[in-house]
Amino acid sequence: MSNSLYFVGAILLILVTLVFGLQVGTFEVDLATVWQAVFHYDPDNTTHFAITHLRLPRLLLALVVGASLAFCGYLMQAMVNNGLADPYLLGTASGASLGAVIVFFGFVEVSIGGFYMPPVFALIGAFVVTLVVVVLGYRKRQLIPAQLLLAGIAISSLVTAMVGLLTFLSDSEGKLKSVIFWSMGSFERASWTLLPYPATALLVALLLFAFLQKQLNILLLGADRAQALGVNVAQTRWAILGTVSIVTGFAVATSGPIGFVGLIIPHVTRGLMGATGRSNLLFCAFVGGLFMLLCDLLSRILYPPAGLPIGIITSFFGVPFFVYLLSQKNYKFSS
Repeated sequence: MSNSLYFVGAILLILVTLVFGLQVGTFEVDLATVWQAVFHYDPDNTTHFAITHLRLPRLLLALVVGASLAFCGYLMQAMVNNGLADPYLLGTASGASLGAVIVFFGFVEVSIGGFYMPPVFALIGAFVVTLVVVVLGYRKRQLIPAQLLLAGIAISSLVTAMVGLLTFLSDSEGKLKSVIFWSMGSFERASWTLLPYPATALLVALLLFAFLQKQLNILLLGADRAQALGVNVAQTRWAILGTVSIVTGFAVATSGPIGFVGLIIPHVTRGLMGATGRSNLLFCAFVGGLFMLLCDLLSRILYPPAGLPIGIITSFFGVPFFVYLLSQKNYKFSS
């Protein structure tokens, strides 16, 4: 099957899943009602309100977050030339979680000067933790992929413990329940005002790396060979780290930490499109969004109407996949 057909198939599946997702909820509606709500919205109709202001933002947020995490996973795996890398193993997502939790527990105002603070602090947390991991991953002025991964796992565990400590010390039952539910991954906070944050970050990142796809493909050959072929490896890696911090930070701040998407989807992309396809990053984002939409839909079918936490659903897919990758010789840590 040609690559263009894969793109068409992914887009069609996304549209079908979106339409079906708009029909499923506390009450089911038919296709005609969905059409009326989206294209002929009546503000006095409660069904129209539920579809356009509750279900549609939730589905679009799932699409954007899934695309963001898959995109970041692809970048991370290319950067360290290792199929086990993703934003969670390198601590980026944990740092974003800590930043968002600091706001949710009231250490900082939720809104300052009209700006919603969780994405801002998630961005700061993601960047700081990623920077610490990168510093620990350097040896003799060179970034060592194996050392970077191990440092990421260690720092991620530390930051997760800090989040757990803040949760344990919380004296607000309402905030505690909110953070615990958020920490398992959820799109319940989705709204039209929240959606532009992760969507804008993802769009800018996709546009940036549309011009860097060739460098990413060469980077898969290894740092030494990429340098010999004219790629500025250090500059490219810093661009990846900065982008991943920003995109992951906004995704985690709006949906909570959702694991394994950035691990699974890049492998699916390379399996379908080839390891060095020119449109791999864009296709990876589409498939990541589709995967998250399907997980959200499955969660709401299994536990209506709110649905199971998304992190639980993705873990059921991700853990077996991770074990499979560990069993493959090609995915040993490289240095």
